[in-house]
Amino acid sequence: MKNNYPKDSVGRLMISKVPIVDVNNTVSEVKQYLFFNIKKLDSINYIYILNKEGYLKGVLSIKELFSQPEDQKISKIMIVSLIKSHPHTDQELVAQLALKHNIKSVPVVGINNKFKGVVLSDDILNIAYQEAYEDIMRLGGVHYKNNVKVDDIIKMPLLLSLKRRLPWLVIGLGGGVMVAYLIGLFEKVLAENIILVAFIPLIVYMASATGTQISFFMVRDLAIKEKINFLIYTWRQFKVVFFISIIVSVLIFFVVFFSYNQFILAFAITIAMFLATLSSIITGLFIPYLASRLRLDPASVSGPIGTIIQDSVTVLIYLIVASILL
Repeated sequence: MKNNYPKDSVGRLMISKVPIVDVNNTVSEVKQYLFFNIKKLDSINYIYILNKEGYLKGVLSIKELFSQPEDQKISKIMIVSLIKSHPHTDQELVAQLALKHNIKSVPVVGINNKFKGVVLSDDILNIAYQEAYEDIMRLGGVHYKNNVKVDDIIKMPLLLSLKRRLPWLVIGLGGGVMVAYLIGLFEKVLAENIILVAFIPLIVYMASATGTQISFFMVRDLAIKEKINFLIYTWRQFKVVFFISIIVSVLIFFVVFFSYNQFILAFAITIAMFLATLSSIITGLFIPYLASRLRLDPASVSGPIGTIIQDSVTVLIYLIVASILL
């Protein structure tokens, strides 16, 4: 049964209604076999020669058959160096094999070379087309992976587009109200150090921009890569963001210190900038990855949800650091 084989395997595609003859037959006997069975066969590109146990011994093309003497033994003219496949082999590999060797069909054999069936040229071309199409779409950043269906903005109706995107923005709106509440909790600190208010947009921007940059990389790589080792991917991103955080923090220290001549203020803003920017690794990576695992479109979820979480975390880090150091 074809359904017993894995999805996308050759076993799902192979057919068995092809010319099958005995290794001891003559050319004349094979021709008679073809004349009597031609209507029962799905393909006659090649004749497959088996022994009594059903093991594949060779193949012969129709063209070669009709160019041989009637009394010639098939075993003398058959091709024994065969391109063949196992039923569990991935269909893409078989298509590549057939195209590479310019053959119209590929025989499928089991244990000890026992004949199972044939993958026809129509299926080979169809496989090649599908795989090439998927590769092109993946390179373009359009890929259906793990049942995550990417929204087609051009074709999607207006109401469906609103349904998919508006809820995340409403959640972000609620998060914005929460950020305002958090700032209100630190009213005393801000009142005593009013200059801190001026740097809230800058620190929020740097952390949010870094997180957005990471999430764009993540969404792209989820789309174009077959598989991502999330631990390795996270470590590589962490190293980059760590050094980004150090560089922007050092820069902001000198800007604040030389502008206001206050070491403690500059130090507090520097520490807050470092921690806030470093925290962007969480929202930039984990939200799109979690969205893909939940079979949601990472592009729709990452922006509004990631932004509000990052803004909340950034403001909280900034005000806590300021409360401790100032």
